[in-house]
Amino acid sequence: MQQFEYKTFNIPLKNALFSKKQNLDIRSIEDELNLMGKMGWELTTQFTRQKNGFSQYAVLIFKRPILPPPSKNKS
Repeated sequence: MQQFEYKTFNIPLKNALFSKKQNLDIRSIEDELNLMGKMGWELTTQFTRQKNGFSQYAVLIFKRPILPPPSKNKS
């Protein structure tokens, strides 16, 4: 049976007029996503977390297969 491991990645979001956070740097997010893909991680879902009616951050959930340990049988 195939098994998986999971990883989460949080991305802070700008909260309209009330936040002093910088705009999202799409290029660095894209670079990070490409790096995760090269390491075998697959984005499975995303959602946002809210506080006081404003999105605070996006949560990305990744998974990748757990490889079985190498066989100890020697021919």
